[in-house]
Amino acid sequence: MKNTLFLFIISIGIIAGISIGYGTSHHAINRNKQVLGDHTVVQNERANTAPTLSPGVPETITIPKIHVSAKVESVGMDSLGRMAVPTNATDTAWYSPGFKPGMNGSAVIDGHLDQVTGAPAVFWNLKLLTMGDTISVTEDNGKKYTFAVSEIKRYPYNTFPIKHVFAASDVPMLNLITCNGTWDKTSKNYSDRLVVYSKLVSEN
Repeated sequence: MKNTLFLFIISIGIIAGISIGYGTSHHAINRNKQVLGDHTVVQNERANTAPTLSPGVPETITIPKIHVSAKVESVGMDSLGRMAVPTNATDTAWYSPGFKPGMNGSAVIDGHLDQVTGAPAVFWNLKLLTMGDTISVTEDNGKKYTFAVSEIKRYPYNTFPIKHVFAASDVPMLNLITCNGTWDKTSKNYSDRLVVYSKLVSEN
């Protein structure tokens, strides 16, 4: 049975914040800003869930290739209608009103590239992933979903393909997002966004 339509309401601030965290520095921006586009509204319908989908929620994400083992926070939108951010640079954030990892559709998890000091954050090495590398998400009930990288794309900030990244799908997808490219001191924003697309290969 098809579920309710969800509105993904994303502001220009959403894109800016994936790079960083908190406070003020040469990289400083509003801590409530995050990944995606410019006042964009995307209507998205949740697809049918996978038959073995559990009632748990994502708790941790592991990416062996780049030595990531991080907490997954469940986030929605902030008071200004923007996707909320992880509470610190070592965590990641799953957009919980969207698709859940393991569900048919494109689940999305983002993470900061760097911290306000310029030090690496959780997704600093996301760019090193290649086709076939694995990403695992474990739920709070112990259920584990493992995905294999299927595509890696870099997009200019102003042409980020929101509809594609958050798309409905007849297979479970997991898309990871972080900043990429050149830091612009004037706009306090990175020039690009890196998206790692992956498909479910196992669950246990």
